[in-house]
Amino acid sequence: MTETSAHECQDLSALRCEQIMLENEKLKIDLAALRRGSPWYRQPVEMVPIVTALLAVIGFWWGVVQYKEEQNKNREAKQAEARREELESERQVMQPWLETQRSTYAKALSAAAEVATASDAVKRQRAIDEFWRLYQGEMIPVETKRVSGAMILFGRCVDKSDPCDREEMNRRSRALGTAIARSMAETAKMTYADYVKNRFEYSMQQVN
Repeated sequence: MTETSAHECQDLSALRCEQIMLENEKLKIDLAALRRGSPWYRQPVEMVPIVTALLAVIGFWWGVVQYKEEQNKNREAKQAEARREELESERQVMQPWLETQRSTYAKALSAAAEVATASDAVKRQRAIDEFWRLYQGEMIPVETKRVSGAMILFGRCVDKSDPCDREEMNRRSRALGTAIARSMAETAKMTYADYVKNRFEYSMQQVN
């Protein structure tokens, strides 16, 4: 080995030794930092990614909840609207029926009032015939249970199956009027299915 080469080797060894000393010094500094722990201001900074991810998850979850609630509200609104349309359609179907009911009720009440108050025998008998005609015919399809009961009670006065003086007959005539008024108010809000449940049903057993 030449003299120049020997000097170069010594220089390289010195550099390597210095590098090792610097690395050792850095390790000491890192170890000291670990023993001391992280500065207080580093922990919040380190938490930022975690908090950001958590907020993103919460935001996504809240969006899903809001979407489901909105879907439920829309579905309920559609169902309610469909039900309203169905009820309105049924009431339109009921309208001619209600008009027939009101007309028939008016005739029955007029006949009952004439029977209860007429002093002329001919007029009274004509009213009695009209009452029974309605009782046995036109009233059957349109009367509700309330009106049917009132018609039966008044009819017992007319056929004398109940002892009724004029005052009692007038009382039953007024009761028929009240029953008719209530029936008209109730059936105005009914669907046909509701009306069927509330009308009086005659049977063959009753006829026999």
